[in-house]
Amino acid sequence: MLCLSLLDFRDDAEVLRNAYEMSFDERLEREKRIIRENRKTPLLVIITCTRIEVYSEGHPISFESIERAFSLNHILSMDKRHSFFEDDALRHFYSLSLGLDSPLFGEDMILSQISEARGRAVETKGSSAYLMRLSQDVISFSKKMHTEHKIRVFDREIGLFFSANVRKEERVLIIGSGELARLVAEELVKKGCSVMMTLRDTEKTFLIPPGAVAVPYDERRKLLAGADIIISASSGIYHTLDESDKPSLIGKVVYDLAEPHDIPDELEPIRLKELGIRTPVRDMLIETMKGRIEERIKAFKSDIEMREESLRAEDFSISVLRRLSQTIESLGLGSEKRKDLESAIGECTRKAYIEKERMARRR
Repeated sequence: MLCLSLLDFRDDAEVLRNAYEMSFDERLEREKRIIRENRKTPLLVIITCTRIEVYSEGHPISFESIERAFSLNHILSMDKRHSFFEDDALRHFYSLSLGLDSPLFGEDMILSQISEARGRAVETKGSSAYLMRLSQDVISFSKKMHTEHKIRVFDREIGLFFSANVRKEERVLIIGSGELARLVAEELVKKGCSVMMTLRDTEKTFLIPPGAVAVPYDERRKLLAGADIIISASSGIYHTLDESDKPSLIGKVVYDLAEPHDIPDELEPIRLKELGIRTPVRDMLIETMKGRIEERIKAFKSDIEMREESLRAEDFSISVLRRLSQTIESLGLGSEKRKDLESAIGECTRKAYIEKERMARRR
């Protein structure tokens, strides 16, 4: 049985900042802590900017062991917990890889995070053949879909909303220079509004639509006083404004179009979901991707059934390598020689297992 234990901090990304900024080795050590508490359960740990997802085979991983491993506050995590099983867990994994569940809709950075998770699983020997094959299929599927479709899309209705609801004489500060920010800026410039748009890299002025004024991101707070409307639509994962900016926002209209949110609730921003804007292009794309996901899951399950013997052999190989890990480590081999030795042992144990099974069937 495939299980998923998910901690989702998309509305409070700061909580996961330390985990997200850990090095590969630091994450490896945290993952080993989870493995030690769940010795008989193969797992795969994926860390994104807003979530920790632990896929496991056979039994779900306890949220408490994940929280302990990553030093998360148990109380703050209580309402962030989500559990998925079997097909629901599969659907989530494939959907995750497409960026359909990401704060930045349609992004493909998640693929590198899944690949890193596979790399850590190889190092810890704490996963299984099924989970490794599943994660590889998820990556292949996502690459194929990103090639065939433009998944990261924004409907022009968002820009048209602002064009229809902002007066020409109003001064607008747009924080961010990503696709959504540019879409809104273009429509407001067309209407004749005075538009300032922030840039983190001041040399990338090509990101600014003609007619808008480029301003340094670090000066955004100084520019609040001169704007009637502030629209935050950055592609980052941390707040562009905070409670200290409240005095500068008195009498101004503040919109937060970003996911995760750019602006905390205390500043009372109007969020994208509150605008009631239709997104037909994105909605149609999501339905198309859901159909492709169902097709892929069916094909994956069929493939797994056909490879049952080879998967058992691979699990046996992983088990042997896990038991020999301390002995191999004590040899003091360099990284390449260690990998060569593990590869040779893995290949021998797989062949031995398959031969044993064949002999048993002949009897």
